[in-house]
Amino acid sequence: MITKTRGIVLNYIKYGDTSIICKIYTEQFGLQSYIINGIRNSKSKNIGLFQPLNILDLVVYHKKTPGLQRIKESKLDYAYKTLHLDMKKISVCFFLSEFLTRISQNDDDQKDNFDFIKDSLIVFDRLEVNYSNFHIQFLIKLSKYFGIDIGNSKHLTGENVKDGISLFVDACINNSYEVKIKSNNILRNNVINLIIEHYSRNLDININLNSTNILKEIFN
Repeated sequence: MITKTRGIVLNYIKYGDTSIICKIYTEQFGLQSYIINGIRNSKSKNIGLFQPLNILDLVVYHKKTPGLQRIKESKLDYAYKTLHLDMKKISVCFFLSEFLTRISQNDDDQKDNFDFIKDSLIVFDRLEVNYSNFHIQFLIKLSKYFGIDIGNSKHLTGENVKDGISLFVDACINNSYEVKIKSNNILRNNVINLIIEHYSRNLDININLNSTNILKEIFN
């Protein structure tokens, strides 16, 4: 069946001489893998559509059986101004795309989850300063959409933890992305580890990310 849906690109791998297989988190069908033929040939100008976390308008051929899907039409839903130009933001994009790939499922009707992710990415794109905590706030706020809400710092830290971590986590929970929250690299790294542990434990999956070490260095 041919269906319209929005999608957020997570990653792609090369396939054959000119094609790719792209993982896209879609509004209608959750996480899907699409084979896109001929996009890596010298005449194609569309490979840029499939950069990590691009938000797309799609017309897809969707089948309910497992396996690769196909895209009929694709275009940008929102054109980022900074996300693929700023090296720090690029690093965050790779981290978030890898994280979302690990936790996303191919469940139908993902509108609430999708809208939260899309709206957060647009805010991130527009932030010019004070975005070193964005990825932490994003993952904390995202948790409720997966039924594992980090509603206060104790959900991450328990009772026996340094006050600085608890205060930082609570500030991330209670403030919007635009608010400046005081932090440092050591604090952020400790909290990222706690967040990954929380998702891994509560979703019963092993979240081992290649991009974590790069991210931990980028905001020194």
